[in-house]
Amino acid sequence: MLVLNPFPLPLHLVTGNHDAPEALVGGFGGTRFLGGGRLTSYVVEHPAFTVVVLDSWVPGSPGGRLGSGQVAWLGRALAERPGVPAFVCLHHPPVPVGIPFLDAMGLADGPALAEVVAAHPRVVRVLAGHVHRPVTAPFAGSTVAVAPSTYRQSGLVLREGVPGYPDEPPGFLLHVRPGAPAGAAWVTHTVPTSAPGVSR
Repeated sequence: MLVLNPFPLPLHLVTGNHDAPEALVGGFGGTRFLGGGRLTSYVVEHPAFTVVVLDSWVPGSPGGRLGSGQVAWLGRALAERPGVPAFVCLHHPPVPVGIPFLDAMGLADGPALAEVVAAHPRVVRVLAGHVHRPVTAPFAGSTVAVAPSTYRQSGLVLREGVPGYPDEPPGFLLHVRPGAPAGAAWVTHTVPTSAPGVSR
């Protein structure tokens, strides 16, 4: 908490497959990092956009699942503030990324998520992580943007086998709406935080 408190921008935490949701709530429940609540699925309404955070964690599994209850909740959350851009955030990408080792531990109910996103055109990005490399793909009339790891990246191994960790820089994604006039498109930048080969 001491490290996160000074962070100057809105920061919303998402449960990953190596996390324990109860520990996340125990450490951050009631704070702005979990939207002020004590659940790992929550909504934060900023003036210019909405952030909807989902929990795809499955106990004892590297793969993810949302479940029908959470998918239905997402639909209700997206029905609020029509016309305001929304970001849907979860750990596991809802589409295959083309790396078989990682696709074997993806989101089990991606098609159910796609149905909800397709019904709500205000979803400008579906944001994910998990695969430790930047990936973009069309998804249900929106765009999936998978963030790189802030630690180390997975190898781009488009065949069976363990990808390994190549010497690629850590980074993050920056989503901006240039000029921000009504109807302006959102764009996503991949921002490295160090040069390849630099100690992290």
